Amino acid sequence: MTEPRVAAIIASTLLTAACGGFTTVAPTAPSSTPASVRSSVSPAPTPAPAYSIGPDVPAGLSSNQQVFSGSVGPLIPDAAPCYLERYSCERYLFSMDRNGAVEVTLTWEGGERAMLIQLYRVGAGLVHEDLAPRGGAPTISFRRTDLTPTDYELRVVNMEPATTHAFNLTLTTWK
Repeated sequence: MTEPRVAAIIASTLLTAACGGFTTVAPTAPSSTPASVRSSVSPAPTPAPAYSIGPDVPAGLSSNQQVFSGSVGPLIPDAAPCYLERYSCERYLFSMDRNGAVEVTLTWEGGERAMLIQLYRVGAGLVHEDLAPRGGAPTISFRRTDLTPTDYELRVVNMEPATTHAFNLTLTTWK
């Protein structure tokens, strides 16, 4: 016999033994199946989280609500920018004479990401900054319950420098 024939006979014998000789052996684990062949089972949908604008206001505080309507347009050459040296804004000052809370709601006409709201401690820096969530209405709402007695400033920032946006701002303070 020649060597190729011997190799073919040995390979055939091994293949027969490997495939047909172990008919009584049970599998010990599932065979691996490529992901493209597996049936896909979608997990049960999880409910969307309930949207909360902030913690509850401490009991015993009295509220005061102010509503402002206005518009903020493109940055003009004579006006100082108030955000990143390129965006214009409208500013609203208020004071807290004791510890308290604030709730702010900003709505506007325009795209969902066209406006930004910032809460500053005058002379001390940024306290809170917020954008509308993607895919939502052009609205921003937040509540802060950790305000200390000092002067504050709300900044309504136009994030689209070539467009004017009309807005409504509701500021509720609890003292």
